[in-house]
Amino acid sequence: MLKLNNIFQDKAVFQRGKAIPVFGKADANSKIKAEFAGQTVFTNSNSEGSFKMRFKSLEAGGPYALKVSVCKTGESITVNDILVGDVWLASGQSNMAYLLRPVPVAYNATNTPGLNRMQKEEFQNTIENSEKFRFITVASRASCIEENDFEGKWQYMTSENAPECSAVAAWFGKYIQQKLDIPVGLIISSYGGTIAESWTSRAGLLANTETMHLPEIVDNVGTDEEIWDITADQIAKEAIPAEYADTGNEGFGKGYAEVDFNDSSWKDMKIPGSWIIQKIAGNGAVWARKEVNIPDDWQGKELVLELGGIDKQDVTYFNGIEIGRTGKELETEWYDKKRHYEIPASLVRRDKNVIAVRAYSFLYDGSFNGKVEDFNLCLKNSDKKINISGDWKAFAEKDMGIRAGNALRLGPFNFNTPSILFNAMIKPILPYAIKGVIWYQGESNAKTVEDSAKYLKKLEIMIRDWYYNFEQGEFPFIQVQLAYYNRGLEDLCNPSSAWALLRDNQRLLCEKMDQVYMASAIDIGDHFDIHPQDKKTVGYRLAQNALHNVYCFNDIVPEGPLYKGFFIENNKIRLLFDNAEGMYIKEDLPQSFFVADADKNYYPADEVVIDGSSIIVSSKKVEYPKAARYAWADDPISTLYNSAGLPASSFQTDK
Repeated sequence: MLKLNNIFQDKAVFQRGKAIPVFGKADANSKIKAEFAGQTVFTNSNSEGSFKMRFKSLEAGGPYALKVSVCKTGESITVNDILVGDVWLASGQSNMAYLLRPVPVAYNATNTPGLNRMQKEEFQNTIENSEKFRFITVASRASCIEENDFEGKWQYMTSENAPECSAVAAWFGKYIQQKLDIPVGLIISSYGGTIAESWTSRAGLLANTETMHLPEIVDNVGTDEEIWDITADQIAKEAIPAEYADTGNEGFGKGYAEVDFNDSSWKDMKIPGSWIIQKIAGNGAVWARKEVNIPDDWQGKELVLELGGIDKQDVTYFNGIEIGRTGKELETEWYDKKRHYEIPASLVRRDKNVIAVRAYSFLYDGSFNGKVEDFNLCLKNSDKKINISGDWKAFAEKDMGIRAGNALRLGPFNFNTPSILFNAMIKPILPYAIKGVIWYQGESNAKTVEDSAKYLKKLEIMIRDWYYNFEQGEFPFIQVQLAYYNRGLEDLCNPSSAWALLRDNQRLLCEKMDQVYMASAIDIGDHFDIHPQDKKTVGYRLAQNALHNVYCFNDIVPEGPLYKGFFIENNKIRLLFDNAEGMYIKEDLPQSFFVADADKNYYPADEVVIDGSSIIVSSKKVEYPKAARYAWADDPISTLYNSAGLPASSFQTDK
């Protein structure tokens, strides 16, 4: 029985300039023959039937046919329409998995509404040489054992097929293919919500002191017979401990929904927004109240209450009476579903009316999601409405602390189990020859400052693990520096920003590893959506970085101003930058530079002077400056750019 790995299909792209591996299975101890582009090679299958052979490297070209045969039996497989060009692996979490086709937007898109749709149509209308531009997507899967194959199909990048491709990867590949005019193949292997540790092999984790304890988690899972009976369809519920379920609505009995309840001691909360980010509480049950004055002609008439998604469940009251609820037990699917609750005319008062929402979130974020315009009190059967976003009063009925994804039961189908995605989504394509990797991930490793502080080493471990397992030495690895995101809570300098620290570790990793690079998305995020719609710009910046650093187009600027060092002069701090040609600061925006004194108290810089490839900053509140930071927040305002229009990376000098 002869079978090639699924990556060897019609329309495949092989990597130019490198030995070309071909691998699969046959009967044990069989002699295998392979023919490709005028070359013939032989090997034997091992005692389990696995075989692997390599052709000598080729220049870009094709199409070619690959024929693999079992010498003794004559059984053979022929794969047609193979091109030789550059193959890029696109991996990471949901922002890499985000498809070119429009998807529902969970939160407020501060980009142009429908930007993803517009960019999809632009991409489809400008496709060229689709026969030389191809992609394959590795099916999402999480497995505790190493898999030898995967589901996926090579496709031309046509107008019909393109919407099912990763948007970032599609735009990246488009710019690369157009510039080089060679075949380009994309392998998309990404999974939303995942941490770097799940993409690293067991051996890679064990080989490093920082991660060598993680395989023990999987070992312990192996002793639990019950967990191996779980199915993928059950994971969302079964992986969550039963004790996370709501134990009861205590607030209602205390009068939290009543019109005359005194909520003056409750905290102020901006809605839409995250109550965790706004430090109302951690996960748990949170009440939010809003008093609304209605027009005289609405009194005694039926109304409709519109709310955005609520993470994860809610019970909603109007003037003390329940008008609707969404979600129960351990359901997680309602976080982005808009609420639409009808209010009987009998509940509508002549004086003040009070909306009270009890939200319950047992994991990840706790928040009121959606656009500002999603929160309204409406006159039924009319277009009249009152927007109720903005300031509400909030109180934690039950604060359970912040529960991250590692609270889920680890094991089969839990995508954040150490090594599980390496096993299921990287191992099956090994050791296919690639040009390099584009990587968009980090959000799930930035849950806390402590997590972010460990990211540099964890990502380095993963990259070196891939170098080893792809069996071709080091290759370019281009990461996307995280976009801004903070549910609308701008904070120009936040010492405890986990996202800023992770961004800085992304920058520092580029200094530490020779072939690791970075394209920043810091200025093209979305305040309310962790999945910003503008993937075209991300793909473009990745391509510019690759064209400069990998393909040696020295006239292309790879990234924005990049901090390289500092020194103190005349009680001011001089910051030094690479990629600084034409450096400028956008007008009419906060400058996002902060200066620290000896006690590490940071103050806004009141003087920022560009001097060639350096910037001099100072603050009147800091007589003897010791350090500086730029754009140090989850949701910073980017003001520093170079002549290529690329943003500066955030940084701190006291690292």
